[in-house]
Amino acid sequence: MKYTDHVIGFSDHGIRRLKWIAPMTSERFDRGLSLLRHLKSTQLLLLIELGKVASLRKAASALNMTQPTATKLIQDLEAAVGHPLFERSSRGMRATPYGEVMIRHARLMQMEIVRTREDLDSLSSGASGTLRIGAVISAVPFLLAKAVAALKREHPGLQVSIDAGTSDALVGSLLNGHLDVLLARPIVLGDRNDFDYVDLIDEPLKVVGRRDHPLASRSSVTVRELGEWPWTLLPAGSPMRKVLAPVFAEMRLSGPQNIVETSSMMTMVALMHESDMLAVMPGDVSDFYIRHNLLVEIPVTLPAVMGSYGIVTRRDRPMTPGVEAFLTQLQTALQEQRRIRAELTSDG
Repeated sequence: MKYTDHVIGFSDHGIRRLKWIAPMTSERFDRGLSLLRHLKSTQLLLLIELGKVASLRKAASALNMTQPTATKLIQDLEAAVGHPLFERSSRGMRATPYGEVMIRHARLMQMEIVRTREDLDSLSSGASGTLRIGAVISAVPFLLAKAVAALKREHPGLQVSIDAGTSDALVGSLLNGHLDVLLARPIVLGDRNDFDYVDLIDEPLKVVGRRDHPLASRSSVTVRELGEWPWTLLPAGSPMRKVLAPVFAEMRLSGPQNIVETSSMMTMVALMHESDMLAVMPGDVSDFYIRHNLLVEIPVTLPAVMGSYGIVTRRDRPMTPGVEAFLTQLQTALQEQRRIRAELTSDG
């Protein structure tokens, strides 16, 4: 497989190409190549350090070079770029907008070198590359698990790592090169143009509790009644808590008053088993625990506030073979998920 220069999206008919990234013109390529010829690895490392400490003396010390040497490296780089990269003052060195661009790309180049080393090590050990996936917890029990399991059956030598968390925490990892692809909610992307986003699936929310919870035997529960019970919730400021604001408003409260916050779904389940706490979980997550007789759904209808999640990729990075293979399996899992939901709706 080859690296691709298009963005991949999904439709009912399978994978489709959403758009082609404009090819680099000869002039742009030549200008980039000219800058590359002038770059030194020590300049990149110095940029990265300056982004951390904003002090030429400290950055030079961290790299075991003298301050005059560091000064000369920055001056040469500014001459090559044609723009001032730092503003000097008695309080240190502050990056200009041009300097911030250079620091960001120096970090990305550092991550690409690390990735190159990882790929070389993988090949030497008999593996066939690496794939680093980030995903919101909603995607893990069904779509992600099925897609990765199928991917490993087809490509057993591909080394796969998965980082599960909240969308806001994972977007930064994708941007700095620690992740190759992300399944996340668009609410955290805003109007940024660093990413491409392809919608996957809407996610309903369910209220759950332990199997013998007092509300479990009720035929129906109102949203307002939920405010009377203890809760375990994702931390304040997380995307889930933000979209739950309309639900809490319906309770005529700023939110449940008796809560335990945690970012761990396992902790939530354990707390519910030991108490009358309730939790709100995405449909696929709650269905997983209900299916394994760990939790029960509380019979209350929540407003459709969670929205969808989808595929997030970096716009300036080509699609790797590992990402392409993963997205192919993700499409298969998505079709199965839609079929199951259609059957459940029909049965209901």
